[in-house]
Amino acid sequence: MSPETRRIVLATVLSVGVLMAWNVLFPTKRTPTPPAQPTTQSAPAPAPAPTQAPAGPAAGAPSAPSAPPPVADAAEELVTLDGTGFDAVLTSHGGALKSLVLEGDKYKRESKGGDVQPIDLVRVAPGQAYPLSLLASPELGGPQELAGAAEARAPMRIVSRDAKAVTFEGRAGQLAVRKTYRLTGKPFELELEVEVSGAQGNGAVSILLPGYMPPDAPKGGLFSGPPLDFVRPVCRAGEDTERLDLTSTKEPPQAPGAVAWAGIDQHYFVSAVLPKEPLGSCVFARGPGPGSGLAALRVPVEGGARTMSLTVYSGPKDLDLLRGYGRAFETAIDYGAMARPFAFFARVLLYVMRWLERIARNWGVAIILLTLLVKALLLPLTYKSMQSMNEMRKLQPEIEKLKVKFGKDREKLNVAQMELFRQHKVNPLGGCLPMLLQLPIWFALYATLQTSVELYRAPFLWNHDLTQHDRFFILPVAMGVSQFIMQKISPQPADAAQAKMMLYFMPVMFSAMMLFLPSGLTLYIFVNNLLSIAQQQAMLKLVPSPAPAKAK
Repeated sequence: MSPETRRIVLATVLSVGVLMAWNVLFPTKRTPTPPAQPTTQSAPAPAPAPTQAPAGPAAGAPSAPSAPPPVADAAEELVTLDGTGFDAVLTSHGGALKSLVLEGDKYKRESKGGDVQPIDLVRVAPGQAYPLSLLASPELGGPQELAGAAEARAPMRIVSRDAKAVTFEGRAGQLAVRKTYRLTGKPFELELEVEVSGAQGNGAVSILLPGYMPPDAPKGGLFSGPPLDFVRPVCRAGEDTERLDLTSTKEPPQAPGAVAWAGIDQHYFVSAVLPKEPLGSCVFARGPGPGSGLAALRVPVEGGARTMSLTVYSGPKDLDLLRGYGRAFETAIDYGAMARPFAFFARVLLYVMRWLERIARNWGVAIILLTLLVKALLLPLTYKSMQSMNEMRKLQPEIEKLKVKFGKDREKLNVAQMELFRQHKVNPLGGCLPMLLQLPIWFALYATLQTSVELYRAPFLWNHDLTQHDRFFILPVAMGVSQFIMQKISPQPADAAQAKMMLYFMPVMFSAMMLFLPSGLTLYIFVNNLLSIAQQQAMLKLVPSPAPAKAK
């Protein structure tokens, strides 16, 4: 590898390292959102379109029975439905979802105090609407705003219930409302049927999907998806998936087109409603206080009545489960701004690691096997790289002569070196290709660890979670030592300052950079270094030491 090539590689690696280290050590700070002003709907009610078919029976079908309004201060009644993989608690205040706790040891989280608690996907601020609450539009007697409307928690009556279903009746503005929840038997899934009737004109109803994150919650960085505490309303409408950043004061995004699904993004998890057919429009709104907001599915009501059938999914962002629903539901997985270009490779890596994990029964071992597989695939290139490095070492005496000849004239020196490479048919980048090919794999693996719930809380040896940093910093230190050894046995550049930087600074920088990055990524790089050391020693025995080349 020529000195110029080493500088290119060094600059590339340093740039990546500095960005990643800065992102970890100095996370983006955000300004707390000021108290929200009364929020109006960010999208007007769409005009009824002849091509937009209702999700259920056509308007004018037999309507739900007229329900008398419950007493305003009626006591709250709770109903628990024990679903597949979750326990859902529904409240009579709004006929909505008050709690949804995921089952199993995997779907737990560690608090700041070290306690392990089940994950509840319902996260709303005090006074904020519960998920799946319903509001009528102002034309039908509803409030002007969505996010802070007290009507969203209006009491409803429980008219029927059993172990697998519950039905609520109440009112929303002029409308009589009937909501029925049913377990489907599928993982993390509920069925919701909504019937509204009694409208005196045309208008709309909105199904609310609110979320809340504490003002001091950490924010995702350049390379990663958001952390577990980060909550964002999300909507898939038309051909785009839009998210509302609750840490920003910007205007909510627009999401034109019929809604395929809408919900709340919580890093490794998502809660969303999917209408039977794409319909209505998506509305984003900021909440009554900092860190609160919502996405709403807004559906026209024509002819006085409307029936909607919806699927409710609240669970992990398992790629296979999400793809099973169609409608680009897998775009609920957000790879982050910098890792998004590597999303395709991240999905490929995930499928490969899932196959390896079925064999090894451990995700850490699967990462080690992945490293071995990548090394095997790159073996032909590595062999050519060693040959190229050999050829470069042959030319080193001639390069030293050129340095003496041209002195500080870097332009003439570079021209002369390139002519020397051309004469001997040597590619100065040949020795760097395997290293450069590893960079996309690092990014893809990083994106996989940050977004794949399959790896969430996956233990390996002393690490309790491969998606988190090594709490004892054993892997980053071991990786730094292996990096030093690998640099020590590699051919050193003639420039003493550059050689010293490659030998000492690079291992220290990489160790510092990996201190707070996912331990799964550190494990991959550490094992890759060990394999590179062994591979380099083996190939040095196979490839004879070169005799110095002479200038032609």
